Amino acid sequence: MRLDKLAKEFNSQIQFLGIYIREAHPEDNDQVLRNVEEGIIFNDPTTEDERAEVAAACMLRYNFSFPMLLEKMDNAAEEAYQSWPDRLYLINSKGKIAYQGGMGPLYFDVDELEGSIRALLNS
Repeated sequence: MRLDKLAKEFNSQIQFLGIYIREAHPEDNDQVLRNVEEGIIFNDPTTEDERAEVAAACMLRYNFSFPMLLEKMDNAAEEAYQSWPDRLYLINSKGKIAYQGGMGPLYFDVDELEGSIRALLNS
């Protein structure tokens, strides 16, 4: 996966983290055919333990080299960063947003993120 390649390339300069937020297409709410075809079938977690199980399945499926954090059930980070169903952010060393990608998956642009990383590192 391209995002993981970036994480490996820049791992000495940038800390990559994933944050597992609420399930985008749970079986008991908004399942999509592609997930069914790929065997990605989860009910919407109602506890942190259930959310952790789904996040672990995601990590195993994609084998990310970077850590994944688990969003609390109040979804505060997801709401603050408007990150559902997925979104890319680059936070600079002062804690400010240096890049905010578009809403995924349609506007999930890893090439754009890479350009922002390179610009930040060269500034």
